[in-house]
Amino acid sequence: MLAPTQPRQQAVNPSWGLVIEAAPDAAMVTDTAVRDAVIKSGLPWKVRHLSTGIELVLVPAGRFRMGASSGDPSVVKAESPPHEVVISKPFYIGRTEVTQGQWQSVMGSNPSRFQAAFFREEAEQQRSAAVARITESGATKQEAEAKLGPRPIWIDDTNDFPLESAPFAEVEAFCTKSGLKLPTEAQWEYACRAGSTAPTFGPLESIAWCGANSGDRTHAVATAAPNAFGLHDTLGNVWEWTADLYIPNAYAQRGASSADPMVTGPGPRAVRGGNWLSLPKTCRASYRIPAAEVRIPRISSEDRTMGEIEGAPKYPAYGFRVVLEP
Repeated sequence: MLAPTQPRQQAVNPSWGLVIEAAPDAAMVTDTAVRDAVIKSGLPWKVRHLSTGIELVLVPAGRFRMGASSGDPSVVKAESPPHEVVISKPFYIGRTEVTQGQWQSVMGSNPSRFQAAFFREEAEQQRSAAVARITESGATKQEAEAKLGPRPIWIDDTNDFPLESAPFAEVEAFCTKSGLKLPTEAQWEYACRAGSTAPTFGPLESIAWCGANSGDRTHAVATAAPNAFGLHDTLGNVWEWTADLYIPNAYAQRGASSADPMVTGPGPRAVRGGNWLSLPKTCRASYRIPAAEVRIPRISSEDRTMGEIEGAPKYPAYGFRVVLEP
């Protein structure tokens, strides 16, 4: 439920952002209440952050039911009890997860696993294995190559792929350099749900790159369908870091209603949204886990189950999305 806000005559600050679209695109933000709330805020809907090039979308103030939805495929204690949360102020959030190109522009490096070199090596390995299978039957290598046809074209530009594999300390450094922030868990879930009370905001096969459809890799951002706020990849692709400390019983410690909750302190951060190898049942708005500091050197069928509950700064499961509070 969206809370009405008073009209304000305030444009986006020209020191940090440029307006892309002042009013919500009705084809994307189909809920008239959401469009009205954005317009009443007096802030433009979509802006571009100048120093990073990141597109930010305005999420209006409101209230929602945080935690396990009725009908969730599996409810765990960390998602219970569901409770009302008030988001008291509008905020801007990244239309997509931070991309490799955006990270490179700020940090001058790219720690991501899924880059051109990875895809080239993977394609060459698959080709060599296919040639070996054919030659085992008595064919020559030349005959095997001819039978297979042209070599596959690998992905050679991953600028629009989500940044992954960066340690949390480097994610914090990115935010410091850019003047942006990580969302709180409440901001993240409110933005992910976009008014939906269901476990997901649409059919998972069309809105999320996960273990069922990803082909064991990340995909370029914004190639899955957006939610009602105009945000892409809030489910799947990469887990998203939040600003909150992960406490399993955090919800049980709150009352029936809470305004702008945030759990601070040292320790593992909460990550949200699932990733490219997540089981479909864990790609839901309420699912939350701690980001573990465990290194997994390779990805295999054995690692897949581990990937749901633990990962590592160098494990290509974690990325992030940024917030700006006007």
